[in-house]
Amino acid sequence: MAMLKHLGRIVQIPYMVWAFVWFVVLMVLAAAWAAPVYAIMGAKGQKIMFPAYKLWARIWFVLCGIRLVVENKEYINSAQPAIIAANHSSHLDVLNGALASPIMVRALAKVELKKIPVLGYMFQTSSVFVDRSSPESRKRSVERLQRTLNAGFSLFLFPEGTRNRTQKPLTPFYDGAFRIAILSQRPIVPLVILGATKVIPMKGISLTPGTIRCKYLPPIPTKGLGESDLNALKSKVFTIMEAELLAQHPELYVLSNSAQD
Repeated sequence: MAMLKHLGRIVQIPYMVWAFVWFVVLMVLAAAWAAPVYAIMGAKGQKIMFPAYKLWARIWFVLCGIRLVVENKEYINSAQPAIIAANHSSHLDVLNGALASPIMVRALAKVELKKIPVLGYMFQTSSVFVDRSSPESRKRSVERLQRTLNAGFSLFLFPEGTRNRTQKPLTPFYDGAFRIAILSQRPIVPLVILGATKVIPMKGISLTPGTIRCKYLPPIPTKGLGESDLNALKSKVFTIMEAELLAQHPELYVLSNSAQD
């Protein structure tokens, strides 16, 4: 058994090098293609760049032996922008969300990601940056998000705010996603990402070929809701997503005592 584990580590090294090299090569090619498009067309060019970024991610998944299965795409309505709320447990979740979406989406990204070479540029041309450093910057971020929805784009975000490194299905949700949904009166479409931690474990940066499932759940309307309904909406979405995660992989999680422990 010990010898098999040692052999597995030896095989893992060239695989990780292969994955990293192709990730960088494909990312640079996608950014090089997007740069002139964005320079000429500005924000309007995002409708062209998003499929290119998806192609980069799809090719990389194939080269790495990662299979993505998407269920219930019919819950995404291209004629009605929505807030797609996903669980977040893996470094791959942004790519999972983009590849799983049958329509163009704009992901929420922390403003700090701008500083990452090449990848930061790709986020800048495909995402909506959120700055939580002050009340004024948070207000401006909310206004940008509303403009994005009004322009006909759906938003893809992680209500947990950061990666879940616990043994619970979800960590407590922040208010932002639900405040935006109520302010814009747009539906929330829960998305549960299953199996991502088997491809990239919570701890470490190892990568393993495997299958990731992205399952959309029925949209949750927000028409008629106000600020006083925020906590109830947040709790409802949390409970629905937690129940689905537990139903699919009960052996992976420790059940939380309440929706917002």
